This record gives sequence, C-alpha cells and structure tokens, in this order.
Amino acid sequence: MGVSHAATGAAAWFLAAATVPSTFGAVTGVDGPGLAVGALVAAGAALLPDVDHRHGTIARSLPPLSSIAARVTEQLSGGHRQGTHSLVGLALSVFLASLVAHVRRDVGGYGELNVGAGAAAVLLSAFAIRALELVKGRVLMWLTSLALAAVVVFFGADNWVWFPAAVAVGYAAHLVGDLVTTGGIPILWPFVLKPPAWWRKVPLLSDVWKSNGAISVPFLGDAGSTREKILTSLVTAWMVWVAVYQWGGVNLLAWAA
Repeated sequence: MGVSHAATGAAAWFLAAATVPSTFGAVTGVDGPGLAVGALVAAGAALLPDVDHRHGTIARSLPPLSSIAARVTEQLSGGHRQGTHSLVGLALSVFLASLVAHVRRDVGGYGELNVGAGAAAVLLSAFAIRALELVKGRVLMWLTSLALAAVVVFFGADNWVWFPAAVAVGYAAHLVGDLVTTGGIPILWPFVLKPPAWWRKVPLLSDVWKSNGAISVPFLGDAGSTREKILTSLVTAWMVWVAVYQWGGVNLLAWAA
C-alpha cells in the first residue's frame, strides 16, 4: 500500500491546509510553496507507521539510518502493525515532530529557517521516494532526500505549527488506510482486547473485531485490491484539481462543464 499511503497522506494535507472549495483550510499561514512542501512531508509521514518492520521497504529506503530506525522501532512497538499503528504511535510522532519543528535558526540573508524540520524531512522524503520508486540506488536516494529536505528548510511555512500538522495528517491517513483493509490495526494499543469466542464465530462481526484484537472496517478488502487502486486514482485526480485551482486559480471542473 506504499503508493496509496503516500497519495492519501498528501491528499489529507491538501484537505487540511488548502483554501479552495472542498478543503478545510484548518492549518493556517500556509502559502503556495508551503502547501507543496507540506504535501511532501505528509506523504513521507504517511509511510512512517511502517518503519516498524526491519525487513520492509521503508527500512531499506535510506540505509543505514532507516534500517537502524526500523530495528529500534520494531523492538519498542512490539512488531509490525502494533504500536506504530495506534493512537499512541500517532500522538508520539506528533509530539516528536513538534519538538523538531521548534529547532529553527536565523541565517543572515535568509531569515529564520526550519532546520529541524529539514533534518526530519531527510528520512520522510526517503520514505515517499522509496514508496513511489522515483529513484534507484543508495547514493541517488541520499542526494534526492537531502535536496528535498533543503526545500523543506527554505520553503516551509513561517510558523512552526505546519510541520507537526503535516506529520499528523499524513500519519493519520496511514492509520485510516490500514483500518479499512482486512488486516485492521490495534488502534488502542497497548490495550489490545481480544473478542470472546462466540464473537469470532459470527462472520461479519469477526471481520470487524478480529481474533488478534485488531479493529477493521474492511471496505477496501485486502491490501493491493482493485478497490484500493481505484481509490488511489480518485484521490490523485482530486489532488490535481486542488493544486491547479489553488496555484493557478483554474477550476478544472467548471472549465470542463
């Protein structure tokens, strides 16, 4: 679900921060470049919960940094689709992002720059790049991630709030994405309650509250299903419409009509 997670993470940021019709504009103080930079951060943050798998794609995105992070996270969270796929994981990530966002430095001629956000964006950018398979090779991955982090430093919004907000919406988009697949997530981890025996025997109920304690609303079916691909296509098309409307002032739907 890497591509789907990245797309829905970016879309969630557009929904939260853009100011055109059909968006909330809830994250204020974000200009055009900041909206684009936030989408990059949100797309990377939407892959962040899967850093709990030492042999996963994300662990191999920016070695050795990502592989070390994956090993540590896997141990602390109890394995794949455990602690990082919960409200606790979301809260911890937003807290850490808030701390990082406060690391800002006044650089002569450029003003106050988001150096903390840029440092964190190295890893987040690598996650998105790896999921979307934009570049190949370790060296090129590092160079591209560092370049994108520089974009975050120079073009992020002037306020510090945008960075934890982008991490929050991206991370939450991942949790929702996994919640609507058959695997589900332990949303209240570490309090994982398993259903009684009679519940497990009822087909529809056992699909929602699973025997391992995970919660699922599986309208997308299995990960990688046709329904997931259709949803990703619709989300991507919606982002294109928002981007063109936001930055160019062109309402493609009205134009087409």
